[in-house]
Amino acid sequence: MVAEEDLRPFVEAEREFVNLQSAGEHEAAVRVLENALRSEQETVQRMKDSVLSTLFERLAVGYNTLGMKHLKDGNNDVSAKFFEKAEALTDPANLHMVPDQRLVLRAVTYNNMGCFYKSMNKLHTALQYLKKAQSIEERSRGRCENPAGTQLNMCALLSQMGRHTEALGHAQKALQLLQAADSPSAGGQGESLICVAYFNMGAEYEHLRKWTEAIWAYQRAHDSCLTELGEEHPLSVQIADCLKQLKSKAMGPQRSGPAMRK
Repeated sequence: MVAEEDLRPFVEAEREFVNLQSAGEHEAAVRVLENALRSEQETVQRMKDSVLSTLFERLAVGYNTLGMKHLKDGNNDVSAKFFEKAEALTDPANLHMVPDQRLVLRAVTYNNMGCFYKSMNKLHTALQYLKKAQSIEERSRGRCENPAGTQLNMCALLSQMGRHTEALGHAQKALQLLQAADSPSAGGQGESLICVAYFNMGAEYEHLRKWTEAIWAYQRAHDSCLTELGEEHPLSVQIADCLKQLKSKAMGPQRSGPAMRK
C-alpha cells in the first residue's frame, strides 16, 4: 500500500512536466520525470500500475517529441537515443503501462523511427518500422492517433524506392481512412491531410504514366487545398503547377519523388 504522502513527488513531477512541455522546455520536462522515477524507486515498486502508467505515457511522449526535434535540427545521434528510449519504454515487457496506451505510443514511436531512418536514407529499415506501426494501428480498432499519417509516410517512402503501384495503394488507403473519420477532432488536420493524400495519388499516377487519373487527383487536391489552405499556400501553388504542366502536354513530365508526407 502506498500512502498519499509517498505519491506527492510523482504528482508534483507530473504537474511540472506538463508546465515545462507547454513552455516548450521538452528536455527539462523529461528530466523531471526521469529524476522522480529514479529517486523514488522504492515507492515505484509498491505503486499500482494504473498510477505509474500515466507517468510512463508522458515520458514516452516526451522522448518522441525530443527525438523528432533533434531529427529536425540534424542531431541524428541524439535523436536516435531518444527513439531508443521510447522503444524500450513501450516494450511489452513494461507491465506498468496500460496495454492499450502502450500500443498507441509504440505505434507513434515506430512511425517516428521510420521517419528517422528515411532521413538517413536507410529506406528498407525505415519500411520495416513503418510496417510495424501499421500492424499495430490495424489491430488497435481505431485507438491509434493518426493511421492515415502512417499510410502517407508509407506512400512517400515506397515512392522514393520506386515502388509506385504500392505507394499509390497507401495513398488511397490514407484517403479512405480520412474520409471515414467523421469525428470533430479530425477537423482541419484531417482536411489538410486529404489534400496531401490526393496530391500523393496524383504524383503516383504520374509516375505510372496514367495522365487522366493524375489530372483528376491533382484537381481534387487543388480544390481541397484552396478550401483549407488558401491559394498562396506552397502546396496549393505546387499542385497548380503540376496541373498546368500535365494539361499543357499530351505526356506530362516524369517527376522524381514529388510525393509528400505529413
